[in-house]
Amino acid sequence: MADKLEIYTKGTKAWFKDAHEGYVTGTLVSKTVDDSKVVLKFTLDSNGQEELFESTPQKLEKNNYDDLPLLKNPPHLEGADDLTSLSYLHEAAVLNSVKIRYQQHIIYTYSGLVLIAMNPFARLNIYSREQMREYAGRPRHELEPHLFAIAEEAYRKMIDEKQNQSIIVSGESGAGKTQSAKYVMRYFATVDELSSLSRRGSTTEPGGGVSKIEDAVLSTNPIMEAFGNSKTTRNDNSSRFGKYIEILFNPKTDGTPGVEITGARMRTYLLERSRLVFQPKSERNYHIFYQLCAAAPAAEKAELGLGAWNTFHYLRQGETGVVQGMDDVEEFAATQKAFSVVGVSVSSQWDIFKVCAALLHLGNIQIKDVRGNAHIEDDDPALLIACKLLGIESAQLKKWFVKRQITMRSESIIKDATVYQAVVGRDSVAKFIYSMLFDWLVKIVNQKLDPNTDAKDTRFIGVLDIYGFEHFEKNSFEQFCINYANEKLQQEFTRHVFKLEQEEYVAEQINWSFIDFNDNGPCIDMIENKLGILDLLDEESRLPSGSDENLVTKLYNRFATPQHKFFDKPRFGQKEFIIKHYALDVTYQIDGFIEKNKDTVSEEQLATLNDSSFEFLKEVIKIEEPETKSSPPAGRGGPSKPPKKPTLGSIFKGSLIKLMETLRETNPHYIRCIKPNQAKVAFEYEAQNVLAQLVACGVLETIKISRAGYPSKQTFDEFVGRYYFLVPSETWNQDAKALTKQIVEKCIKGEDKFQIGIRKIFFRAGQLAYLEKLRSEKFTAIITFIQKNARRAYYAKKYRKMRTAAVKIQSLWRGKSARLKYKKMRQEAAALVIQKNLKAAVARKKFKKTLRAIVVIQRAWRRYIRKRDFEYLQRRDAAVKIQSVWRMYKAKKAYKLTRRRVILIQSCMRRRKAKKEFKILRAEARSVGNLKKVQGKLEQKIVELSQRLNAMNKDNADTHEKMASYEAQVQSWKEKYSKLESESKAKTNFNEEEVHDLRKQVAALLEAKDSLTKEQEKATAMVRKRDDQLANLTQENNALKEEIKRLKDEAKNAPKVEDLVTINALKKEVASLREQMSRVVAGKYQTDKATEQFLSGSTAPASTAARMGLSFFESAAQVTAQVAESLTIRVAGSASQSAENLNVRSPRVEEEHVEQKDRPIRMLESKELEDEILESLVTTLRIPLPSTQTVATRKEIFFPAHLIGYLVSQLAEYQMIDRIRDLTLHVMQSIRHLTMKFEDDYVSAFWLSNAFEMISVIKTIRDKLSPPVEASQDDEKTTTVVLAQVRGELELLLLDIYHGWIKELKKRLGNMVVPAVIENQSLPGYICKQSGGMWGKWATRSTGTQFTIDQLLNFLSKLSKTMRCYYMEDSMARQILTELLRFIGISSFNHLLMRKNFCTWKRGVQIQYNVSRLEEWCTGHGIAEATLHLQQLLQAAKLLTLNKTSPSDIETIFDVCFLLNASQIKKVLSLYYAADFDSPLSAELLKIVVARAAANEKTDILLLDLDAEPEFAKPNPRNVKNIERFIPNWISLPYIQAVLSAGLPSSPAK
Repeated sequence: MADKLEIYTKGTKAWFKDAHEGYVTGTLVSKTVDDSKVVLKFTLDSNGQEELFESTPQKLEKNNYDDLPLLKNPPHLEGADDLTSLSYLHEAAVLNSVKIRYQQHIIYTYSGLVLIAMNPFARLNIYSREQMREYAGRPRHELEPHLFAIAEEAYRKMIDEKQNQSIIVSGESGAGKTQSAKYVMRYFATVDELSSLSRRGSTTEPGGGVSKIEDAVLSTNPIMEAFGNSKTTRNDNSSRFGKYIEILFNPKTDGTPGVEITGARMRTYLLERSRLVFQPKSERNYHIFYQLCAAAPAAEKAELGLGAWNTFHYLRQGETGVVQGMDDVEEFAATQKAFSVVGVSVSSQWDIFKVCAALLHLGNIQIKDVRGNAHIEDDDPALLIACKLLGIESAQLKKWFVKRQITMRSESIIKDATVYQAVVGRDSVAKFIYSMLFDWLVKIVNQKLDPNTDAKDTRFIGVLDIYGFEHFEKNSFEQFCINYANEKLQQEFTRHVFKLEQEEYVAEQINWSFIDFNDNGPCIDMIENKLGILDLLDEESRLPSGSDENLVTKLYNRFATPQHKFFDKPRFGQKEFIIKHYALDVTYQIDGFIEKNKDTVSEEQLATLNDSSFEFLKEVIKIEEPETKSSPPAGRGGPSKPPKKPTLGSIFKGSLIKLMETLRETNPHYIRCIKPNQAKVAFEYEAQNVLAQLVACGVLETIKISRAGYPSKQTFDEFVGRYYFLVPSETWNQDAKALTKQIVEKCIKGEDKFQIGIRKIFFRAGQLAYLEKLRSEKFTAIITFIQKNARRAYYAKKYRKMRTAAVKIQSLWRGKSARLKYKKMRQEAAALVIQKNLKAAVARKKFKKTLRAIVVIQRAWRRYIRKRDFEYLQRRDAAVKIQSVWRMYKAKKAYKLTRRRVILIQSCMRRRKAKKEFKILRAEARSVGNLKKVQGKLEQKIVELSQRLNAMNKDNADTHEKMASYEAQVQSWKEKYSKLESESKAKTNFNEEEVHDLRKQVAALLEAKDSLTKEQEKATAMVRKRDDQLANLTQENNALKEEIKRLKDEAKNAPKVEDLVTINALKKEVASLREQMSRVVAGKYQTDKATEQFLSGSTAPASTAARMGLSFFESAAQVTAQVAESLTIRVAGSASQSAENLNVRSPRVEEEHVEQKDRPIRMLESKELEDEILESLVTTLRIPLPSTQTVATRKEIFFPAHLIGYLVSQLAEYQMIDRIRDLTLHVMQSIRHLTMKFEDDYVSAFWLSNAFEMISVIKTIRDKLSPPVEASQDDEKTTTVVLAQVRGELELLLLDIYHGWIKELKKRLGNMVVPAVIENQSLPGYICKQSGGMWGKWATRSTGTQFTIDQLLNFLSKLSKTMRCYYMEDSMARQILTELLRFIGISSFNHLLMRKNFCTWKRGVQIQYNVSRLEEWCTGHGIAEATLHLQQLLQAAKLLTLNKTSPSDIETIFDVCFLLNASQIKKVLSLYYAADFDSPLSAELLKIVVARAAANEKTDILLLDLDAEPEFAKPNPRNVKNIERFIPNWISLPYIQAVLSAGLPSSPAK
């Protein structure tokens, strides 16, 4: 209770109901809360009256605190463009927000997926083409609410998702439904032309911007309005029928992207037929009749017998023939034009008008009462002209107006009709003809607008313009059908809202339990099911003696029972019944139900119409033939039964069911039109009227659904940007989600009051306002603190000045006063007293005056100083800003000019240098002597190498000699030592000093010997190493010999005629050989200086290695000589004919040049390269094993990703698109095939890391394509698209590896979790016996391995180490470990809830210890958030250890185990096993727990969902600064090495 009432503080604003305004605000002035009462005292802001709220805590808690006054939203939320963004979401807040926006002339407001459209009753300039252009191509949330935004959303979804759409426009009469539907259709006809600059086909009218078919679709509006709209008391252009138009779209035929309107289909519902024959006062008939009377030409008027509108009975009953603001002449012209655009010929148009005129004359037929029977004069002018226009015989029509034929089994009887029956018959014929005419118009329009009904790839957007919920003083059959249709639409609307709400919560992965809502399904079933109201109505309508009274009696008997909650019987009267609709209870008058439901003409009247000579009339009434032409076969002995005619109710029910089926197949969008006032005054707001319509159109029901969940939602960035300072600055970080979590956890108490999703945070109703209050309080505290300190400083300074002045004044005054007092003390004691008081008064007055003057002067002076300083700072800052911008501009300009000049100079110098080099190379290519000179230098180099080798051999010999001399010297020292030792033994009285010297000499000799021995071993090892190196050189020498032999063979078989390109190629070969020789001499076989110094004293003979080295260099010399000889022969052969064949060889030179350019492409296209990638780099790759001792570098881990990425970058440079697709596809297939085996964790971890690295590399390649590639728009577009596709496939590969590996890890953990977490007993002091029962016996017999918590932690640690060793992205590693911890927590928890005779308090202690070990591991490895998945298990373990002896402990249990629902607590307590001197739980305690769990047992979840794996959050690819071309030394990749060594340049074609 404290949480609910905490926000009600002094100054809080709340709403209170008001009869006129709906709701008014009040301010809280006092609050009294104790255990027995709650008193809140408010003062109304409007009139200052007091409002007192009184209740008790028990009553508030019982009603879930819904009785508290409705709180007002913070100011910044009022008037929000989306009602669902309001923190306090209730009727008062909705009304206030809509009112604020409407008073600002903003008529559109979102309420979730619904657009609320307030009728402004004025023309607003918000529907122009410019407005349409702004909304074209924009997302819905980007701009202000508008019906164009709804239309745009439907249009784009139809294109992008290839799904049919529907826009449902509803509202009461006068709310603006028809106008809204017209604007929506206009938008569809214009949007394509606005959103693209592509040209239309030849069907586009010049300057119109709209095609003919689109114009025809728009032209249906004037036609249907003329024949289906009329003036009512609520609306001057009210639609008296429901309309569903499907606007058809197909792909454009000119090949451009997008769609275009290709046609339309229309369906109508429940035309108000009775309006033709009767209109209430101040209302009109259908517009077409007034248009004919006002605008028909004189000749046609005479022919049709038309006159003023008040001369016709069917038009003058409402006493209103002219509508203000509507010109019938112009409307008639628009109707005729629309007919022509649709494709109705002029003759057909006048046939239509002829029928309309005939209907007017039918209404003027005078039916008189002659002796109780109806009578019509034979020369009745209205009868004659009506029959003439309809082409029927007047006698026959007259006869069946005043006569009735009754069929009695085998005979028919003709009876006279009463006047009432004759009038009903006349009106029925008129209504029948007009209804058939209206249906014929719809049929013709559909035929004209949708000729290609079987076209493929057709999509449509349906616009439903249907009447809203109606409730009048007298409600009849029409209102019943209208409200029935609204019940169906409301049901679909509610289901759709629930679906979208659920999809958003599921997408954000938040926990939310759905609640029951007001389902109107039973009400609909009562109306339309078998033996429902419509069935009973049809049954009564087909009975010869059927009447309204019998119908209402049947309804009472059938539905006026306690089982039917949506039907009620009025207290008084037997001619009414009540249906409790979703909006409100409606009382229907039964009079006229049967007649309106039948609404058919007699067989005789229909036959008279079919005998007409007017072919158009016969065509119109043929529409009903499919319903009547089939008849069942006759019985054996009697006549056949006539077919049952469909009633109006059954027709409407069938069409409504088809409409619902269509809407379910589409994606719906809703526009709810609201009529703000009944007087149709512009921008007048009647709160009660608006509230009733919001209820009727289901907006408040939507809000109620939103309130049940989390109606307030914000993105993390938005939330943090507004509320970040609610937490200390030390805790701020860059992660918006983490900071959001910190804020809400600090400020909001109760986890059920908010939910953190993936991209948004969701709040319960009122929580956002509470945060706003905290924010305001925080601001107030900060401002108060600043003001406090500023004022303190100001007044302290002021006080010091005043005190100084006062002291000075007092000292002067007191001195003077003392002197005067001393002078006159003895003489005037009494006067002195008077003077003292007077002077004190004067002093006080003077002091106050002086004080005021000083304060005024100080204030003025300080203000002047501050103003002067502020203006100076402004001018200085402006000057500095201007100077910085100007200097920056000049510097940039100078830099750009200098850079252009430098580039120009560089290009000129480089061109000049290139020309010179080209001339020199061309001269060298033609000079054979130069080649010989090079050959000579090479030979000289070989001689030098040979001399150097001889010197090295000589040094080796000297080294061996020195070693021999050293050995001899050591040997002599050994002999001398042994001789001295023997002499020392012989001499017994030898001097001790001599012995000591000898020992020193011996020790020195021994050290010398050891050092010589080590040097000898080192020299021996060095010689051995030399031997190995020379052996390798010998092998390379042999390879060079084979290469020389091959070159000789090629030289012999080569053609005699050579060219400059061949010479250049040979020169490159010579240079390559020269480079290899230089590397051999200078690199691989450099002599170690220390070794040379050591071996310089050796006197040993030359070893085998030396001889091998000599033979290698001799062979190298031979190879070089052979190459030079071959080159000399080939160059000589080419030089002899170079002059005369120069022109002939030019084409070949070009071919060779092209071949050189194509060489990189051939390298990249080679099959061997792909095989090497798939085989060596993926399939048989030796993956570095994870180790903490020798950790591999990032290069060694990610080199497959980087090598593949480098090759893809080269393919992208050369625009080898197909090769990119094939190579990457095969690589991903190989990786997928390899990783899906899941043989080792290190394989999955290695390739999971490399897959993400490849994604990052591909992203970097795509982002950093070279400028030549970007210069070509088509190529760049193709390349980037392919790279984007490759990245998408790699992300799918990443997901496959992740989910597959997680599944494998869970499979391995499955056998480990329960023994390690639940059964393992690590605390010796709390060991309990194994559980008994069947589970204990099964566990005892089990031979499986018993795992411990340490083994489980070792498994997790090993997995974590593996991922670290392979440098796995941190977010992926955290998700893997978190998911495994979730698996452990849920598996353990579910197992604990199903384990019998196991849940003891000691087990609880053991489990808590095991869970604490897991939590410590999570904290130590930096995944503290994973411990959240262990909390339910931990609380279940705590539940086992809590005190459960008395019912008073229940509250403590529920408080401690707040994550467990009542059903789970009941389950654990029911499994509690009293062991080891424990007492069993009392029955009373279990009874109380069971009672608490019973309330929510249907909705509570017992076992947690183990398969509800959270969606993998793919990390954002990083930017790779450099694509490494590193190849480890333990892998051989010759083809890839060749590509890397080639250093392929960018494609020259680019």
